[in-house]
Amino acid sequence: MHKIRRAVIFSSIGQYGLRLIGLVTTMIVARLLTPDEVGIFAIASAIIMVISEFKLLGASEYLVREPEITDLKIRRALGLTILISWSLGLLVLALGWPAAAFYEIPPLAIIFAILSTGLFLGPFISIPMAVVARRFEFRVMLVVNILSAIASLATTVLLIYLGFSYYSLAWGYAANMMTKLAVICLIREFPKYWMPVFSDIGAIARFGIFTSVGNLCRKALNTVPDVVIGKMGTTAQVGMFSRGLGFVEFLSGTLRLGVSPVVLPYLSEAKRADGNLSEAYSRATVLLAAMVWPVLSVASVASLPVIRIFFGDQWDAAAPIASILALWLILRTTHDFANSLLIASGKENLMLFKEAAILCSAFALVILSFSMGLQAVAKSFIVLGLFEVTLTSWLLRRALNLEIVPFVLGLLPNLVLSAICAAATVAISYFVSFDHEQAWRPVGAIALCLPVVWLVSLKVLRHPLYREIRLLIKI
Repeated sequence: MHKIRRAVIFSSIGQYGLRLIGLVTTMIVARLLTPDEVGIFAIASAIIMVISEFKLLGASEYLVREPEITDLKIRRALGLTILISWSLGLLVLALGWPAAAFYEIPPLAIIFAILSTGLFLGPFISIPMAVVARRFEFRVMLVVNILSAIASLATTVLLIYLGFSYYSLAWGYAANMMTKLAVICLIREFPKYWMPVFSDIGAIARFGIFTSVGNLCRKALNTVPDVVIGKMGTTAQVGMFSRGLGFVEFLSGTLRLGVSPVVLPYLSEAKRADGNLSEAYSRATVLLAAMVWPVLSVASVASLPVIRIFFGDQWDAAAPIASILALWLILRTTHDFANSLLIASGKENLMLFKEAAILCSAFALVILSFSMGLQAVAKSFIVLGLFEVTLTSWLLRRALNLEIVPFVLGLLPNLVLSAICAAATVAISYFVSFDHEQAWRPVGAIALCLPVVWLVSLKVLRHPLYREIRLLIKI
């Protein structure tokens, strides 16, 4: 467990460092480029990101999951990744001119060409990174990610000052990838794989299809309201709902940042060591929920002042939507690591089935509830969350013998913890109105009081997370 705790520390530092650098980059770019310039790059990057979803075809997860990896398996994974990623790179190059003509924006062709560098360099970066993740060497991954992010920021800002406009953002991305490759070549802990093998890659490809499509379905879930409301309603309604959803997703995603990259290696190692996967999964879920659930419960109560702080009072109507969606995310994070567990257990086909069923259900629920208003759409997501918890629990019980009753009992202290934090937030509202014109006052009171309430509650409840926090501080 010591190496896992160290991995969580370095992963958290790396992920939060990347988010901070990304925020700084966004703030600088927003001040140096016009909305039109940013919009041109956004069109290109959105298309590239969708295509890039399939560039690795699960090769990284395959190497982390496999009971034993050999040099041959790694070179086969590299071969598959090169076939897929380079084909997509050529597709991006070919799409540049048609996209430029379709949008009537000639610079898109050049931006596409610059962004394609990530697809051509990607295999030689992702495969070594996967091997290092399998070994829990997140310290060296931290070095790679932070240095590449700094190089990207420096390149982008320098080129903007030199007058390269939207091309600066594309070259910043290219600098990120080039720096990653350079650092991997220089750090001795990283294995180097340059010679691919293209034979007998069918098993990796089959695995990759399930994981890639499953992950795509999971990411597509957040776009369902935009697609349906955009067709059935107005753009203003799309903006209001997406603001509420984006707010709670930001909170949840930020809290999961440091832990998520470690989960698949952790569960895969438990599987290789013939450990109790259900116990490892339950423990990881309990620890994550103790961080995420209380924050979401507080957000559900205090969404109005926090949204005013972030976005301004013109988005007040998004607050009740965010309050409801926070409850949905509490349900959703109940089995947040289910996909990692299914991949580690060799059940990636069930992962795809689960995500496809949830995505189809989301479309149906949003369509049926839209006529009753945006808050009704948000409430339909709670129904979706209950369906997801039930479906995932049933699949894990059938496929992996997850003991549901002990799993649920293990989560009960988190419910108590969340209730305490929500009650404390309500109590604060009696002293500082959440509808106060100066939104920083209630938000400041919450920021000062709730961490203490949360930490004391962890200790009183003798929650396992309290012990982990003490151990992490020692490390």
